[in-house]
Amino acid sequence: MRLVVCAVFVIACGGTPEPTKRSGTGVSPIAQQQGADDVIVAQVNGRPVWGSCVTAQSKGKAPQAALREALDECVAFELLAQAADARGLTTDPDVIEATRNALVNRVVEVGFEDKYKSADDLKEILDKHIERNKGRLSRPEVRSSTYVRLPLTKPLADAEDPPPKLVELAKKLAGERGMMTTHLRAAVDGVFGAQSPPPEVTEVGLFPKDALVPGYADRLFAIPEVGRIHPEVFRTRFGWDVILLTGVSPAKTYTREEAAAEAFPEVRTAYFNVWVDQIARALGVKIKIDPAQVAKLDEVGP
Repeated sequence: MRLVVCAVFVIACGGTPEPTKRSGTGVSPIAQQQGADDVIVAQVNGRPVWGSCVTAQSKGKAPQAALREALDECVAFELLAQAADARGLTTDPDVIEATRNALVNRVVEVGFEDKYKSADDLKEILDKHIERNKGRLSRPEVRSSTYVRLPLTKPLADAEDPPPKLVELAKKLAGERGMMTTHLRAAVDGVFGAQSPPPEVTEVGLFPKDALVPGYADRLFAIPEVGRIHPEVFRTRFGWDVILLTGVSPAKTYTREEAAAEAFPEVRTAYFNVWVDQIARALGVKIKIDPAQVAKLDEVGP
């Protein structure tokens, strides 16, 4: 709240030009009682300063000065709220919009975020999600790679010697360890120089063995550690390759609890729209969209 007090204080002390008063439904500047046991501890021009404000402000302060300092802050806050009211800021569009946003955020916080904090809070939804995706509970080992490729000069069925430059590259890097794609690219530049066209150097994401071309997959999964190449120059229907192993994610079998914990953030995000729809149905809200006006947004947008 101190940040808020400081921000409002600039306005109250004339640090910015006097805003123009605007008409419209205003925001109430009067502090509200927070429960039946909330008591008035002070008044500023007849308006209440509530004990709940002092309690909230005293948290984290040194005990000996906490209450007095917190009370001073709450009195100052009420004073500045009245100053804002006197300047017409309760009907300022920005203030109204900020209040509206705060209301929405509070509804989401209380009705959704506080209610759905863990996988157990969405157990039924997650059970259905896991059942639909139970094939993913067991994941095979997946590997990522980078290849250096030259095109074939003969049909795959015909005998052909590997390109000499690729053989030179493979021999140069065969004993190297801890390489990354940048090292491979640098080695390619050193071996091939300004050759035109240059060899293709492409990164491949994480894939299981059965999702890759057989010849490529066999050699990739035979490399003993990340950061090394397969020593053989080989060809597939796509061309002649030298490949570098860049990453490994081991095979894993998930328990139901592990699967739920991993899926929870994504499922919770998706469930938010369901929660909003439930509110709309409960309130009997009818939503009508004007396609013509929506289409104009592209014309006037940023």
